[in-house]
Amino acid sequence: MKTKFDYDSRMESLLAEPSDRRRRRTRAALLDAAHVLFAGPGGYRGTSVDQLAAHADVALTSIYSNFPGGKADLYAVLACRVGSEHVAAMEAAVSGAAGAEAARRAFDEYLDFHHREPIAFRLLGLTDVHGEDSDTVRAARVEVRGYLARALDAVIAAVGEPADAARAEVIQCWAGINGLLALSARGLIGPAEANDLIDEVRSRCAARLAAAE
Repeated sequence: MKTKFDYDSRMESLLAEPSDRRRRRTRAALLDAAHVLFAGPGGYRGTSVDQLAAHADVALTSIYSNFPGGKADLYAVLACRVGSEHVAAMEAAVSGAAGAEAARRAFDEYLDFHHREPIAFRLLGLTDVHGEDSDTVRAARVEVRGYLARALDAVIAAVGEPADAARAEVIQCWAGINGLLALSARGLIGPAEANDLIDEVRSRCAARLAAAE
């Protein structure tokens, strides 16, 4: 099942590694540094390129030789890396499962993902680079949408027949959980209330899918 946001596999991923081993190490160190610092108290806006270089233990010029758009391009590629890891984890979670059990595994993995990646909403939405117009940021928007579509398709395929019911239930449950996580992240509801409401959403969805089997 394809969605209109599927990433075109003929396009080169922003995660394609340089052929030179030294450049690969430098690039990985910068992505790791960005992951830590962007999730820290200063966030993306409060992190300087000097801090990124220092944390990665590389020269400042290495940022621009690997990410020509500087901090914004680094953020965009990090978003792709997190999106790729999200897909892999979701596919592994539903492997060998079907129906309501596949849905339960997917929802549990999705919640675990957001606990592991507290800035996932910002990263995958490329929120902090809104308005940036570099080639890398534009490509990242397409690539990340493709990862999210692939994760959704993996869950729908695992849940199985009836296909229309599976798609509707998975999308509605996913949207509900996203909304509750977003409200919690903004402080509009407390973590305990969010968890209780998410459990209700997950239980209702699982029950409807079990009844449809």
